Order: sequence, then structure tokens, then C-alpha cells
Amino acid sequence: MPADSQAVLTAAARRVLDQLPELTRRIVGLIVAREAMYQSAGAVPQDVLSQSVGNNARQILEALAGTKRPADEELAVARTTGRRRAQQGVPLEAVLRAYRLATQPILNALLAEIRGTPYEGLAAFLEVTSAVMKVMDRHSEAVVAGYRQTEAELRARDAQRQQATFDALLEGRGGDPETAAEALSVLGLPSPGPYAFVVAPFDIAAHHTFSAAQDACAAYSYSAAWRIRGDREIGLLALGNAPVSRLIAALRRNPVGRVGVSGPFEALHEVPEAHRMAEIALRTLPRQSAEVAWIEERLPEALVISSPGLATRLARQALGPLLDLPAEERDVLLQTLAVWYHNGRSAARSAELLFCHRNTILNRLRRIESLSGRSLEDHRFLLTCYLGLLTLQHLPEARPEWAALINRVPTP
Repeated sequence: MPADSQAVLTAAARRVLDQLPELTRRIVGLIVAREAMYQSAGAVPQDVLSQSVGNNARQILEALAGTKRPADEELAVARTTGRRRAQQGVPLEAVLRAYRLATQPILNALLAEIRGTPYEGLAAFLEVTSAVMKVMDRHSEAVVAGYRQTEAELRARDAQRQQATFDALLEGRGGDPETAAEALSVLGLPSPGPYAFVVAPFDIAAHHTFSAAQDACAAYSYSAAWRIRGDREIGLLALGNAPVSRLIAALRRNPVGRVGVSGPFEALHEVPEAHRMAEIALRTLPRQSAEVAWIEERLPEALVISSPGLATRLARQALGPLLDLPAEERDVLLQTLAVWYHNGRSAARSAELLFCHRNTILNRLRRIESLSGRSLEDHRFLLTCYLGLLTLQHLPEARPEWAALINRVPTP
């Protein structure tokens, strides 16, 4: 701006500063009339708005009057305004509209002071208008910066509060009525239940399992709270009037990675047990699979995984003589036994799948009975053999020497 025009603007801004209370009143009136968020029932009380408008107008006019301050100090009021409006929940668009509404009264006041001076011409008008808009833009940008920073801080604080609340439920504090009520509020879940718990491994590199589960739940309108804990992604879902089977079907439509799901439960004090059940359901799945395991459908496997010591002992008792055979015979007998179980203990169907005669299947089963000294007609032996096979399939780490068997025992 030419020196003469700058001198005129500086003098005008100083005179308008003397009119600050009246200018503040006009700006506040305009904002309240145009913006619902600043009206009597809005988020910002009028006395707070008046103080804020006065402080911001003073900073703007002092900048136009040539008051020299460090940039951080000049824009501190604008940044503070942005931060406070974010804390008050005023939309950023409404904050910026209020700034734009304040521009015209400030500009009108300055031009009123310039009229009658030798620099009343069009060039001077344009120069003054441009100067005012530049200062207003700079302050508006500071408002946005303060708003965005506070918005991010509030999101982080909310996330921390949600995580702390989720952890409190996992620790079993949901039995306290006040804690339970606060948890439902913080996590955005309805009351009463039923609820269900979901667990999936968290892949830091791919991070896709979590979004797939979330997307499926969101697509079917489930209210849910999610948390990453260690190497697991966990979710607490409100089932509403739908059965768990609907949730399972939704998750299975596009499975990505392994997912374990608990049974339904009614109260938040049951969260720790539901979490444990979902984790056990997850562990019944092969590590590289892309499946959804519902605990209610995998209770035998869950029994084995829940008590690996006893399961290993049971497997050794039931299948020990087979496991001690030379590898070739051992694998044939274990394969035959597994196929026989998974086909309704039908020798004919098992023979079809293993490409042999029905009598061959019967002979192998008799060999198993002979080795164990027990009959497969004995319901206890029948049960322990089946649980022993499940142990081989789901707990290869329980006995390292059995690990090699796992891929050679098919599960049709």
C-alpha cells in the first residue's frame, strides 16, 4: 500500500478503536441475528460472544493501525477463539461465517472515517478494502488452526476415555451400576442387551480384519464399540432384536482373516467372560484361515483349547498306541479314523472318500480297537478318540512330536 494510503488507514483504524464498544455491539447483533449457534439457546452465551468479538476486533484494528507484534502474539486471540468454539461444539463453518459477518461492520466503520479525506477516491477505497481483507483472512486462518488443533485434541481425549472405559469392562467393573451406565454412554451402546463380543487378530501391516468386521457391523446397523488391545482387535456389539446368527452371517459374507465371536449376553459384568469365549473361538481356527468362529458352534474344540494339559493327556490315553506306530501305518489309521468320524461313522462313505473298499475301512477300525484294547462301540472311548483327534488338530504345540501329523489328518 502507498505510504499516503497507509497513513490514512492507520489514522482511521485508531479512530475506530475509540468506537470499539459500539462496533462490538453492532457485530454481535449481526452474528446473533444470522447464526443460530450464537442465539440465546445456542452453544455460546452472548456475554462470552461479546467479549470474544471485542477482543478479536481490537486485535484486527490494532494490526490495521500499524501496531507491531510478533505473529504468534497478534494471532493468539484468533487461535483462542477457534479452540474455545471447538470445545463448545460450534461447527467450524458457523465460526467462519461469524468472522465473515464481522468483516462488513469493521470495513464500514473504517470507510466512514476515510470519507472526506484527500484519499477518498476509488484507488484508496480498493487499497483499504484489500488491507482489511488480508488481515481478516490471516485471523480467520488462525481461528481454523486453533479449531483444528483442539478438535484433534478432543478426539484423542475421547478415544482415551473410550479405551479406559472399555478396559474397565474387560477388568470386570461392569457390575457396578454407575460404571455400567457411564460405559454405555461413553461407548454409545444401548441398554439393555443382548450384546456379543468379537475378537480378531490385528495385522499392523495390513490392518484389514478390523475394518472388515466394522464395515459388516455398520452395514447391518449394529451399534458397536471397538478397541485395539495388544495384537487383537476387539468389539462389543449390541445385538438389538436380532439373533447372534444374523451377526455371524453378516461377518461371513466377506470374511477377511480370522474372527471369533462369543455367545449372547445381557449385562456388562459378563464382558470378561464373553471376551474369553470370543478369544477361545478365535483360537479354534487355523492361523492362516479367513473364517468366522462362533463359540456356540465350536464347543468341543473350545473344550480342548481351554484345557490343553488335560486334552493332551486325553489324546495320549485314547490314541497313544496309534501315535507310537511307524509313521506310515500311524497316518493311515489316523486319517481313516478322522474321515470316519466326519462322515457320520459310515464305513461306506469313508471308503468312497479314501478310494478303498468298505471292508478296508472296517479292518482299519478293528486294528485301532485292537491296539487300544477298547471298542468304538463304547461311548466313552468313542468320545475320547474324537477329542483326541481335535487335540491333534488344534494343539500341535502341546506335543511337538505330534505337530507333523496335523496336515495329514483331514477334516472334511
